[in-house]
Amino acid sequence: MKTKNVENGTEGQNSLQKAWEVLLPYLLYYLAYSAAYIILTFLQEALLNSKNEAYRSFMTEQAATVAGVTGGLGMMLGILPILPMLKKELGLRSSMNDQEKSGQSLVKEILFTVIVAFASSLGLNILLTLTGLADSSQTYQEVADRQYGVVFVVGLILYGLVSPLAEEVVFRGVIFNRMRRLYGPFLAILASGLFFGAFHGNMVQGVYGGCMGILMAYLYERSGRFAVPFCFHMTANLAVYITAYTEYLQEMLFTPAVCVILLAVAVGCIVLDWRNRKVV
Repeated sequence: MKTKNVENGTEGQNSLQKAWEVLLPYLLYYLAYSAAYIILTFLQEALLNSKNEAYRSFMTEQAATVAGVTGGLGMMLGILPILPMLKKELGLRSSMNDQEKSGQSLVKEILFTVIVAFASSLGLNILLTLTGLADSSQTYQEVADRQYGVVFVVGLILYGLVSPLAEEVVFRGVIFNRMRRLYGPFLAILASGLFFGAFHGNMVQGVYGGCMGILMAYLYERSGRFAVPFCFHMTANLAVYITAYTEYLQEMLFTPAVCVILLAVAVGCIVLDWRNRKVV
């Protein structure tokens, strides 16, 4: 009888080969994203130097939105080289009989995911704010200014759809699944989550992204459905983004009591579910 590693073609690989297999999709994404972003920025600059005053005025007034859209287009173009890898990884995952192993319907999975995503993302965001960590990071403040400087509707699309889709393809769809095959579920959940946090490039988002990355990978492993981490990511981004734009919500939610309640809900849901089925 063939072992799982033999079936997946990972037998005989040394540590460097395994590491390369994990890092390759990220490197391809980063190179494709960077190339697309540079080309799009060059085209914008060329148009900005034209004599079209209306265009120049729009580009100046909506600089943050233009930069956000450029980044979003770069992300979507960046995932194109790794879509074949995604197809292969999802195919391997399906062949290992992980799909629907929870025995629950997709609707129940999504509902559970939305609740955990909403509670954990807002609870952790409030915690980072109340502890002063968010305000102490100049790098994070610069990133936040760019993100929340875009037109609101555009931001909903960028952070509620484009960013979750691109990042889930890279980090859960390909990287996590490859780590899972090569190193096992437990290490894959932990390492892919930490890698996702480091990807964001600053301490605040690193802590937040690391925690969210581990949780998304766990829920993906628990369900076997790629739609679950995507839905989680989308819900978390929208919850934080909409709250950041609404002063009334911030005044109402950003209190120690609400922080404790939200985090307790998230932890409680995970613990209760874990008691019913151990994944790792």
